[in-house]
This record gives sequence, C-alpha cells and structure tokens, in this order.
Amino acid sequence: MSHLSEIIENHKNLDDLFAIIKHYGVSAEFVTDALVQRFEQIQKDEDGEDKNTEEESAYCAEIIDSLSQYYARL
Repeated sequence: MSHLSEIIENHKNLDDLFAIIKHYGVSAEFVTDALVQRFEQIQKDEDGEDKNTEEESAYCAEIIDSLSQYYARL
C-alpha cells in the first residue's frame, strides 16, 4: 500500500472511530485525557525492548503538549 493510500485509509478509519465516539456521547475531555495518558506511557516505555527514536519522542512530546493545551481549554 502506498503512503498516500495509508494516509487516506487512516483518515477514513479515524472518521469512522469518531462517529462511534460521538454516537455514544463520549466526552472530549475523556478522549483527550486517554490520548495524553497513552502517549505518556509510550514515552516511559522507551527503556523497554522497542526504544523510541528521537523523532518518535519529539512527536509524542509535541502531541502531549498540544493535547494538554486543548484539554485546558475544555
């Protein structure tokens, strides 16, 4: 599968996922907090077998920062 196809498929899958989340009325606060916790766990797990690259660690830090700012606005 090409990179472009992967991007398009991922966006479609996210749209489908968020349709389910919206249907059940899951709050933005819950989703944001769950994502922050998961990305923080990924950063902590870098000492395990699958070490994160600097790029992955920076990516996680950037997402955590953005989600934390968003959460503070809610």
